[in-house]
Order: sequence, then C-alpha cells, then structure tokens
Amino acid sequence: MDREGDLDVIPMDVIHEILSRSCNKSIARFGLVSKFCAFILTRPEFTELFLTRSSSNQPPRLLFATNYYSKWRLYSCPQPQSPDEDHSLIVSADFHMDLLGDVGPGNIYGPVSGLLYFSNLRISKEGIDKVPVICNPSTGQYTGLPQLRSKSGEPRNLLGYDPICKQYKVLAISKSSYGEGHILTVGTGKMSWRKIQCPVNHYPMSEGICINGVLYYVTKHNKGVEVIACFDVRYEKLWFLNFKRRFKLINYKGKLGVISWDWLGEPYGRRRRGRLEFYLETLEDAHKQEWLSCRYPIPVDIVVEGAFSFVGVTANGEIIMSMDYTSKPFYVLFFNLERKTLERVEIQGFEAPQNHSRVYTFVDYAEDLKFT
Repeated sequence: MDREGDLDVIPMDVIHEILSRSCNKSIARFGLVSKFCAFILTRPEFTELFLTRSSSNQPPRLLFATNYYSKWRLYSCPQPQSPDEDHSLIVSADFHMDLLGDVGPGNIYGPVSGLLYFSNLRISKEGIDKVPVICNPSTGQYTGLPQLRSKSGEPRNLLGYDPICKQYKVLAISKSSYGEGHILTVGTGKMSWRKIQCPVNHYPMSEGICINGVLYYVTKHNKGVEVIACFDVRYEKLWFLNFKRRFKLINYKGKLGVISWDWLGEPYGRRRRGRLEFYLETLEDAHKQEWLSCRYPIPVDIVVEGAFSFVGVTANGEIIMSMDYTSKPFYVLFFNLERKTLERVEIQGFEAPQNHSRVYTFVDYAEDLKFT
C-alpha cells in the first residue's frame, strides 16, 4: 500500500496528535512526502493544535546566527527564565541549519514571527546572483525571493508581518528614491515587487522591529532630522514619530521602546566594576506621541572579556547583551531592571570551525512551522 493509502486508514485526529508531539524538522519532512501530507499540515485543526502545544510547552529560545567567511550557521538554546537564581548557569545550543554562499555582515534581519530574512545571499554553489532569502531555522527550510532592480541604488530591506491577514511583507527603500518604496508580499504564488508612495524621501538607518503589525525603523527625513518611521504592514501606510536623541529600538512588553545606556566605571579588563545605567522610554500613545521615561542604574561586578552588544529585551523585561564573536567561553548577559541585577550565562555548542565567527543574537525566538 502506498503512503497516502497508509494514512487513509489512520484517523485524522490520531495523525494530528502524533505530529503535534514531533519535532519541527520531523514535521517538515512529513510535509514533503506527498501533496496529501502537505495538505494535512495546512488544516486549521492541526495548526491550532500545534500552536497550542508550542505556546504551552515550548519556552522562548535564544537564536544565534554565526557568520564565518562564506557560511552562516544557525543555532538556538532555551532562553533562561530566571538566570539570576543560578550564578553558574550553562546552556547548550542546538544546531539548526547552515546556508552556503557569499554573505556580508549586516544582511540579516529578524526573526519576525519565526522567520529570518537575509537581504543578499548566494544560495547555490553554482549560482552567481545574490538574492533575498527567507528561512525558518526550526524546520531548516529556506526559499529565495525576487531580487529588486532599482535605479536608485542598493535598497535597505526590512521584514514585517501582518498578524491579521497572516502575511509577510518586505519593505525596500532605496537612497534617492524620491518618495518611492517597494513592497514584496511573500507567498507561495508568483511574487513580484510593486511600488508604493512614501510621504517624504528617506532611507532606513537601522534594522526594523515589527510589533503588532507595525514595522518601526530609524531614519532621517528630507530635512535631515532623525525620526522613527512607522509602517503599517497590512494597510501599507507610513508615518513618523519625533525623537530627540540617538537610540536603539526595542519591543518592550508589546510596546515600542527606545533604549540607550552609559557605562560608569572601569571599561577595560576581564572584570568590569562600576555602574551601568539604562535609559528606557516606551511609547504610551502613538497618536499623541507620549513617551514614558525611566532610568535604571545597575551595579556591575562581573568577570567578562571581549566585545558585547545590546541584542534585545525578553518578554519579561530583561535586557540582553551578547558577545559579538564566538569564543570559549561564550557569554550572554542578563540585566533584570526591576531587581537591578546582572548575571551571565555561558552558551556551549558552537562548533570548532566557528571560533571567532561574528555572532548575531536574537531573543524570544519562537519555533514555528511556517514555510513547511
């Protein structure tokens, strides 16, 4: 009996239950067996069951993308929920997938609702053209997207997600675009870029962050003033928020936040002593442009070595900083603003060839079955 015939004799609720208890890569392989298997994964009953299982049984993870010459490697590990309860926490990272081809730093964005976006990647050994690529680390799948041909120079691409229509869209803004942008709706059919009008000529200066269907990024408008651009992914409308100083955009407990920090102490050596001050402002009312400002001084007395970068804020409000390059040991730092504590977590599992590779760390990564 063929595989589809075997499935016909198994009750559908039993198939759903078996799949819901399988890992994401096994589910992805199941969907490749036949069109009927792929159809099972698209059924609303299975999707709801999987999402329920994921939200209840799978805590958020830290996602790591390492870049070593012409190779990306993707890893993830459970995200410690209360690292300050254990002063010697060690976590092992799991390998997901690698992407071969010429890549450059700064070309990775996300994750947005489970997917990563690479703006410029050669996905085959034989190919010579570089294309945008969207991938799902948890299933190991990726797909190339159409390349945007623009006379206005190399575009800056940003990935957004509309949670109502459940659509991914790529927003591309080129320098000297004269008020024009381009949109690519990601889907299974034939995809093509289309033009949209922007209210002012501008160019993104930062990677985007998507919160509740709105894509935010830092830019300068035509008067040279630095502002926050807000792009409604569903309705494809763009507007701007004023802000007075340099900042890093974050998702702070479901709200747009901007954060900056100052180190007050001894900046060099293995042991950092002194005080680290975070300045956090959250957008309370987008229409009135009302912001809530807070300052958090955190005493620091911890052994660290190497360069660290701010990488995000967890859903619980913990600020995360991560080492910029793989090393032994490799650390991620957790700052608890309410308790005013700093703790380090050692991450193990990066493979030997990846030593001294550039690392991009992402917080609150949720595994998903999209693109199966």
